[in-house]
Parts: sequence; structure tokens; C-alpha cells
Amino acid sequence: MECKIEKRDFLRGLTMLQTVVERRTTMPILSNALLHAENQTLTLTATDLETAIQARLPASVTTDGQASLSARKLFEIVRELPESPITLLTKENDWVTLTCQKSVFNIAGMNPDEFPPLPDFREEDFHPFPTRDLREMIEATVFAASTEESRYNLNGVFLKGFRLESGPIIRMVATDGHRLSLIDKPGLEFPNLETGVIIPRKGLLEIRRLMGDGTRKDDGQDGVMYLALSQNNLVAKRDEALVFTRLIEGQFPDYESVIPKDNDKRINLPTEAFTACLKRVSTMASEKGEGLVFEIGKAMISVSSFSQDFGDAKEEIDIEYDGDELAVGFNGRYLLDALGVMGTEEVLFELRDNSTAGVLRPVGREGLLCLVMPMKL
Repeated sequence: MECKIEKRDFLRGLTMLQTVVERRTTMPILSNALLHAENQTLTLTATDLETAIQARLPASVTTDGQASLSARKLFEIVRELPESPITLLTKENDWVTLTCQKSVFNIAGMNPDEFPPLPDFREEDFHPFPTRDLREMIEATVFAASTEESRYNLNGVFLKGFRLESGPIIRMVATDGHRLSLIDKPGLEFPNLETGVIIPRKGLLEIRRLMGDGTRKDDGQDGVMYLALSQNNLVAKRDEALVFTRLIEGQFPDYESVIPKDNDKRINLPTEAFTACLKRVSTMASEKGEGLVFEIGKAMISVSSFSQDFGDAKEEIDIEYDGDELAVGFNGRYLLDALGVMGTEEVLFELRDNSTAGVLRPVGREGLLCLVMPMKL
């Protein structure tokens, strides 16, 4: 392999790979990046066997070939090089010589044939998905996915498509057993989602990272991601980059049955003020439980916390409410996470009793809800 590539392009590609490269692994090849030069393109690939990232970069290829080098070390080298073209040349025993101006690095590599293959896919399998909608759906749900390895079927976000009389809908749902977040996007369709798929949390975050922060000109309403389902994998493509993530096998829980349908205590709250209140009162909550007590009374909701080591805190918020009084406990961090994705000035807090889940809905925004299970007082 012999090729030349601009430093800025090479560094951009290597930066993409760092989040999936395995630092400590029983398979040393997973700490490496696969470099493949062909058709005036240098393709970089990294994988942890569950998630893979591939970046296709413009290059001047003299001789086709491939190499496998430490992704972290290569990134560190390229980051420090001057803004000049970089030449890569493979040598015997999988060594690679990297040259940039007067800098020369001889880097030990591994046999590229040992690198795990990526799933096959066809270009015609890709379907467009609006970038803005996909970003919104991921951000509204991924925080609620479980991080406990023992609950593997909850370690991802459930993606399902279905059709109502009003038209098609794409839904994302995540839950860790203590909280749940659900978002619907009417008018969107995607093939082969009738039974739904579970996308791993890590893979979904990589897809979110691939979309950027929305500041690019094409990140608005007309920007698209291309998604494909292939060999129990979800493949996302945008520009020169692809993300592969292996879908989670298993049954997603019956989430619809845990969403309360008859919470009769409904309280409108200003999102910003409610968030600030929870943050203040949470400073005195027990670090183990993070539990807050909510006492709903006539025209007032009281939020309090207690720590055996530090003391207690209490704050009141004026509300329009004249229903029955209620005292219920919730995890403050879970409520703050939910409030963080509401995106509206007001939220509707729906409650029933101290053993039923509370539900948060953004006022003036359809299709989103967050559920939090109560804590014992």
C-alpha cells in the first residue's frame, strides 16, 4: 500500500474512530484501525465487535493495499504533524512508514487479514431519514436506556414503525425499568420495522455523533441520514462516514402496559423554574437514593430532600391546583433528565397516587412523554 492524504482529512477520520476503539481487550486487533487504500480513497475502520465506524477519505493512491495500526497511536502521531500531506507506505512484516515533511515514523502493525469483517450491505438498502427528526428522537430517549449489562434487552432503544388511520408513525422507546421515555414522529416510514428492533445505546450515540450538532447548512429540515437494516445490523451513512451497530436480540418489554392512563392529578409547571427548583433541592438529597419528596396541595407544590449527613432542603412552587392532596417520592435525577428533553416553556406533570408512575409531557409539543416510577417515602 502506498498513498498520500492531507493531514486534516486523515485526522478527521482518525478522530471518528476513537470512541469505538477498544483500549483493553483480549483481542489486540480491536485496538487497531484498518487502513484500506483503493480507488483514490483511504478507508479507515475500527470496531469493538458490537459497533463499528468506517470513514472514507479522499487520497492519492499509488498502490492498492491495506494495513492495521494502533488507532490511538496513529491518532496521536497525526495530531502533532504539520499541516502537510502525509505519505503511508507498507513494509515487510506489517510495518508502515509514515512521512510528513521531514518527519518519518516507522510503525509496527498487525496482519490486516485478522481484522474482523464488517456486515455486508447493499446501497439500495439505504433509506433516507430526516436528520433533524432522528436527532430529536435519539436525544429524547437514549438517556433512559439501561446501562446494566445484565438487562441486555433494556440496553438499547426500541425502534418501531406502525400505521394508524391518520398515517404512518415511527416510534422510539427506552426504559431502564425505573423510568421510560417515548417519542412518536408522525408521517415517517421505514421498511421492515413492523415488529421493531432494539438498537444498542452505544451504537445509537455513535449515530447521534455522526449527525453533528445541527450547525451545518444541511442539518436542518432537508438534511438526511441514510439507514439500512442488514444481517441483524443497523447501518447509518452520512457523507464519507458509516456506523455499523449490531442489533440487540431479545424481546423489548411491554412498555405500553406501564404507562398510566388515568392519572387524574394534572399540574402545569414552568419548565425552567421547576428544573432550577429540583437542582437546588437535590443538593441536599441522599447521594445513594437521590430521592425527593413532592407534596401537592392547594395552589402549591412542595419539593423537599433530606440527607442524614448534611441536613435538609425544601422549596415551594405556586401552581393552579385544587384537587386532592398527595405526597409522593421521585428520583430527582430522573426528573431532571426528563425535563432536559421537554423543549417547551411548560410541562404537564400527571400524577395519581404514591405508587403510580408520574408522567411528564411537554405543553404544546405532541408525541413525547417521560415516565418516572415513584420511590418509597
